[in-house]
Amino acid sequence: MSFNFLASFSQVVGKAWPIIVAILFFGLIILIHEFGHFIFAKLFKVKVNEFALGMGPTIFKKQGKVTKYALRLFPIGGFVSMEGEDENSDDEGAFCNKKLWQKMIIVAAGATFNIILGVIICILIVAGVGVKEKEDIYVGTNEILQFYQGAVSNGEGGLQAGDKILKIDSKRVYSSYDISFLMQRNSSGVYSFVVERGGEKLELPEVHFAMRTGGNFSYDENCVISSVSSKLKRFKLKDGDKIIAVNGVKIDSNTSLMEEIGKDTDYTIDFTVLRDGEEITINGVTMATVTVLDFTILGVPRTFTSVVGGAFGYAASMSRMVYLSLFDLIRGKYGFNELAGPIGTVSVIADVAEQSVQSADWSSMLMIMALITINIGLFNLLPIPALDGGRLFFMFVELITRKKIPPKYENWIHAAGLVLLLIFMAVISASDLWKWISGIGFM
Repeated sequence: MSFNFLASFSQVVGKAWPIIVAILFFGLIILIHEFGHFIFAKLFKVKVNEFALGMGPTIFKKQGKVTKYALRLFPIGGFVSMEGEDENSDDEGAFCNKKLWQKMIIVAAGATFNIILGVIICILIVAGVGVKEKEDIYVGTNEILQFYQGAVSNGEGGLQAGDKILKIDSKRVYSSYDISFLMQRNSSGVYSFVVERGGEKLELPEVHFAMRTGGNFSYDENCVISSVSSKLKRFKLKDGDKIIAVNGVKIDSNTSLMEEIGKDTDYTIDFTVLRDGEEITINGVTMATVTVLDFTILGVPRTFTSVVGGAFGYAASMSRMVYLSLFDLIRGKYGFNELAGPIGTVSVIADVAEQSVQSADWSSMLMIMALITINIGLFNLLPIPALDGGRLFFMFVELITRKKIPPKYENWIHAAGLVLLLIFMAVISASDLWKWISGIGFM
């Protein structure tokens, strides 16, 4: 009885700890964000009534000389409540009575602290912290080292070894991370490059790359699917399916699986899988297309300069990726199901945490942490009512016009923005829950 209880408890803990890690990470992001507001409010002698982590009912509180510090039940947010923040106040320490530049710094500090945290994590990534293979002591650059055998992009009018890639499809390359990301945005297999070759800038308007079937799912060394997209789940593929044949060809290793998928030319595959001891054939599975990156990049030894420079390059790449992804979403490149709210993000972090423990390699976990905290920081700076960026927008208007917008009108706009934002988050969270339960999104 005792043994069974301990075994059951161990299983529960085994499943719960990645989610706990994800929630704690979210809590850290929120804490850093609100601390940015708090520390500059204190620096400019603004009266802070409450500093809260979480939302909903208070489960712990401590009253300081001026500020009440609280921990609330739901770990989905936090706030710094300042005197005179949303209404007029005669208090000398009220937010509304401070100079405009001071208020702008206080409002922008939260997002800025998130971005700084992202840069610090990028430094850890480039420095190799958490990497399993310690012999990898190089920092990636934007210079092409060599091409794989049969490379397509090395043809006439194409790339050459020693080229430093400056732009891809008119977008600047800040780091090696940009090369794969920018090429993922274009599914045609033809890209425009700007490179530095022999000390001169050279435009290459049509660089061709081979395309192959791929993407949409991942699998382990035994060809067992470990993660499949909601799109492929519509074709009835499931996590845990063992792939035993592709287009009628038997599979005996993950290498042969990759080769058979790569041979496909119409991006539609017939899979035969082993599920619960039964062979199941799933015909006409529409796959994604991926560009074959047929070259390697030059790495330089890790030094203080290369690590810091590489980290800022990574942070710039991630920052730009946030806005490019938002633009891609608006123009319809990504569907509704590609969006993830707090629940979906926690699920992703939990999955990555579990994989990191199994592989003893924490680089992926650090990467997603950096991406999320930079994403949250930049999203908060968008000029959307109820966000920090929305408040900054009104302050910029005041700075330019020299006229203060009446607080009641500004509050109405922020309230309306907050309602719309909450409705949007509710829909996204419902979609996250449905994907979590069924594996398939709303649309």
